[in-house]
Amino acid sequence: MAHGVHHFFRRLSIRSKLLYGYALAFILAIVIGNALLYLMIRNTIETDIELELRNTTESILNMVETATDVAIKNHLRAVAEKNREIVDHFYQLQQNGKLSEKQAKGRAAEIILSQVIGTTGYIYCINSNGVIQVHPSSELDGVDLSNYLFIKQQKEQREGYLEYVWANPGEQVARPKALYMTYFKPWDWIIAASSYRSEFKELFDVDDFRESILSISFGETGYPYVIDSLGNLIIHPKLEGTNIYDSRDSSGRMFIKELCSQKNGKIIYPWQNPGEPEPREKLVIFNYIPEFDWIVASSSYLEEFYEPLRNIGYTSLGMVIFTLILIIPITWWLSTSITRPIQELTEGFAHGADGDYSSRLGVRGGAEIGQLAAYYNRFMEQLHTSRKNLEESEEKYRSIFEHAVEGVFQTSMDGRFLSANPAIARMLGYKNQESLLVGVKDLKSQVYVDSEDRETLLDLLKEHGTVTDFETRFRRTDDTVFWISLNARIVRDSAGDIKWIEGLISDITQRKESEEALRMAKQDLEQRVEERTTELSSWVQDLEIMNRQRSQLQDMGQMIQLCRSTEETYPIITQFLKSFFPDDVASLYIYNEELSALKPVGAENDTLSFEQEDCWALRQGKPYLVDANHDLPGCAHVKVASPHGYSCTPLIALGELIGLVHIIFGESASGQSEDRQRLASTIADNLALALANLKLRETLRLQSIQDPLTTLYNRRFMEETISKEVSRSVRRERAFGILMIDIDHFKKVNDTYGHDVGDAVLRELGAYLSSHVRSEDIPCRYGGEEFAVIMNEVSLENLRDKAQELCSDIADTLVVHTNGTDLKITISIGAALFPEHGESAQAVLKAADKALYEAKESGRNRVEMAG
Repeated sequence: MAHGVHHFFRRLSIRSKLLYGYALAFILAIVIGNALLYLMIRNTIETDIELELRNTTESILNMVETATDVAIKNHLRAVAEKNREIVDHFYQLQQNGKLSEKQAKGRAAEIILSQVIGTTGYIYCINSNGVIQVHPSSELDGVDLSNYLFIKQQKEQREGYLEYVWANPGEQVARPKALYMTYFKPWDWIIAASSYRSEFKELFDVDDFRESILSISFGETGYPYVIDSLGNLIIHPKLEGTNIYDSRDSSGRMFIKELCSQKNGKIIYPWQNPGEPEPREKLVIFNYIPEFDWIVASSSYLEEFYEPLRNIGYTSLGMVIFTLILIIPITWWLSTSITRPIQELTEGFAHGADGDYSSRLGVRGGAEIGQLAAYYNRFMEQLHTSRKNLEESEEKYRSIFEHAVEGVFQTSMDGRFLSANPAIARMLGYKNQESLLVGVKDLKSQVYVDSEDRETLLDLLKEHGTVTDFETRFRRTDDTVFWISLNARIVRDSAGDIKWIEGLISDITQRKESEEALRMAKQDLEQRVEERTTELSSWVQDLEIMNRQRSQLQDMGQMIQLCRSTEETYPIITQFLKSFFPDDVASLYIYNEELSALKPVGAENDTLSFEQEDCWALRQGKPYLVDANHDLPGCAHVKVASPHGYSCTPLIALGELIGLVHIIFGESASGQSEDRQRLASTIADNLALALANLKLRETLRLQSIQDPLTTLYNRRFMEETISKEVSRSVRRERAFGILMIDIDHFKKVNDTYGHDVGDAVLRELGAYLSSHVRSEDIPCRYGGEEFAVIMNEVSLENLRDKAQELCSDIADTLVVHTNGTDLKITISIGAALFPEHGESAQAVLKAADKALYEAKESGRNRVEMAG
């Protein structure tokens, strides 16, 4: 078959050979060049697509993980530091002599052990040797755990944050655990707050990320989304909150199930939206966050990224068609200019063929070549005809030289054109070759943009003899610049000296512009990625500030919840206001109902108090902001105007005025006064509700445990306290006592003087007991005319002595003045000691009650000990 094609090609005319040859060469060059360009651009686009989707996915992943780490660390840190303050509080009580060291440590441990972090998290304390001091599992108290790696790290650091893998007793698989510790030096306690990372999910607010994630897009329809491993969409532009685990693509493949199973990687699948004629390829790149069981994914249709590639393909096809249309007339014209002289030469040979036929050549081939070979036999006889043939041949090559698309040249070593075809003249902006040869005296200075390139070219030619694909820039006569590719060689004479340099020049400006366009597109993409990274970093910083403020609000709320009275909260609130507004002056005012005025917390006198009408915020019932411009009227209670402005934020809960947060802005508040006002409003809302709840809790607690007549604790509180004292005494190996007290002949007092006098007797006895027992002892009204006193950490002898003292002093000194009569009363007392007279709360109460009965039966106004 190859031989047949070769034979067919040999029999073609020159015109046909030129047509087919040029057409085939141009088509192959364009097709191969565009194919290579298509593959290069496709590879670049695919790489950029995957890189952009992967970078976006990783950015979202890093955003969530960073926020999670900050939230966990801040939460644990707040818990640990709060408990360090609690421990320090009891240490101060110890230092002031109100508690012994053992009592102080015990009460601190009770509060520490009463707290739970998450579901299974807890707080424990070790000393600097790794020995457990406080732990929810009492069997670990005093155990040395210093052989564990994280305990060693605690011993070395004492302060800070740790992460480690741990499995609680009964758990099969170890899980990541987080810990924050702080050191209390006076007791040598390392206080650690610890919990599994997976239990902090409630600290994370999805709304903090939703808008940022949904604002990201790829191409026309690409977007990111968040899904858990069960197929529930956590964040999605349209389907948020739905389950798509069983979704199938256009081929029936359960691609969401694969995504949830793999958790990390990429998937390409066909997808057809409603109303679309056929499915399209879609790319998803995804990553996994184990703490939340979240899969962060970024997806987009591939065809949206390949749109520029299709445009390039259409352009290439148009170039092929245009080239074919252009080649036919050019080739026809070129072939005509070549074959016509040959035909004329043939006719000339035919006319001269009337000579001698003795010298002949065998005919080879067909068409014009065969005819030339046939007429060659008369060549020697027709010298004139041969000379003419040579002239025609020279004209043929001149035509090729003149009409070549590429520039053909010869130059001297000193930079002058010796010869050049019209293509070079057109490239350099000259009308013809003659003006080029005259106009260019020095290639180095007139043509080359970079004169050093001329020297480089000469050096390469001298060293190698030839140079191919040498790229440089030329300057036209109008000073415009274009790129060329140069192929050249040195021509030497017989002596080896350089005669001239000759070669070809091609204009490659369009190719260079395409390369530059690709480079700029890549640079633009990198800049977009960098800008997006900067935006995410700024967003993370804002999120950290929000998390820190939220953590401080949580800490403040938790501290307030631990307070036993509203007065105890004021120093805490004041301290937190300083941390919220470090560069401003923040004050807390509390509304006094008796004075109908607001009084500043911490003020020694009432000079700074003011009425509601003196504050615009209290008049309106909403925050009032006066910025640095002072466009609004000032409040009457602000005596000295702040140059930077101030704000007043009322504390109102359930329609009741509680107080006011007043902030005088410092210099750093410039341009941020509204942000600080919003923060003050958030703080005020939390404080108002917390203080209202605490006030209500105080009222309800007091009503539930206090006897309204005597203001002593009631029977309910007494029984709860005795149960707690039993547990505390067993743990500390200490005893406590109970005095059961009954007023002698109280019925006779009621019958003789009336119930008002009886109530007066009960009040006087209650007041006497409150003032004549130790601060750690608890007097209660048991019921009717019966009272009880719980005496902590007392011996049997001390219990007996105190009972005798009360019985004697009341008989000698207690007098109730009523209706002009001084009424004296006596009491009977039954005393019992735990655990000597009973091993439970009920048993001790029963023993004391029995001893009281014996005292009354023995004549009253006396003391009887149980047993």
